[in-house]
Amino acid sequence: MDRKDLGDKVVIVTGASTGIGRATAVAFRRAGARVVVAARSRPQLESLAEQLGGPSVALAHALDVAEETQCRQLIEHTVAHFGGIDVLINNAGMVVSGRFEHLQPGDVERQFAVNLFGVVYCTRAALPYLKQSRGVVVNVSSVAGLIGTPTTGAYGASKAALNALGRALWAELQPYGVGVVTVCPYFTSGVQLAQKAIIRGGSPHRRETPARRAPGTQTAEQVAEIIVDAACRRPRLVVLSPFGRLVWRLDRLAPWLVDYLMQQVINGRLRSLLR
Repeated sequence: MDRKDLGDKVVIVTGASTGIGRATAVAFRRAGARVVVAARSRPQLESLAEQLGGPSVALAHALDVAEETQCRQLIEHTVAHFGGIDVLINNAGMVVSGRFEHLQPGDVERQFAVNLFGVVYCTRAALPYLKQSRGVVVNVSSVAGLIGTPTTGAYGASKAALNALGRALWAELQPYGVGVVTVCPYFTSGVQLAQKAIIRGGSPHRRETPARRAPGTQTAEQVAEIIVDAACRRPRLVVLSPFGRLVWRLDRLAPWLVDYLMQQVINGRLRSLLR
């Protein structure tokens, strides 16, 4: 499928109220697709849907992806309104940040409920329609799921599980003509993870303090364009950015070195050198 083939396709984007999700919805609509924007914030979604052209081409649907019933309702609403589903972008996510010893009961469960089970619920409900359209699922994961990162261990674990699920589904759904793509962004500007994070002791994230721009950081719009391209080309795995790919490959070749560097980050030495 080429971008020119996206005209009139039906695309669902979860986590569409801000950041990568919002930029992805805009990019698909620009390519001619009809989009369903889904997230918890109804006012933001309704405003975005109106900007994208209104109900004939853009539909807002508020939900919490951690609730299976709400995910089924999202799929049913989409099919009732647009008649089918061609592309499912599982982008909704959040982060639990803090040293493991400071995490509270329920923190890890919430992390997995949103980042993994939200994908499970949406994909399971959409699968019959994706088989009909020979469509594609794009799971937005993270480089953290490929290497694991200190103070976001729960987040990295949820994304690692998502990566494994995506790989399994890629093989299982090939006979049905359904593509499954896992996209692993590196640091992305314009993503408000800290604003909807669970922040515990030892976390480097602070809602009141803007994060320092890391090497290799991409904009949400740049990531969105890659997601649209991936939905068309259907590779199994896409790792972003060039710096993110470097870290990933370095971890495969010399994991001891990546572990050492992450330990320096925790100790504050590397951060002080990068200032």
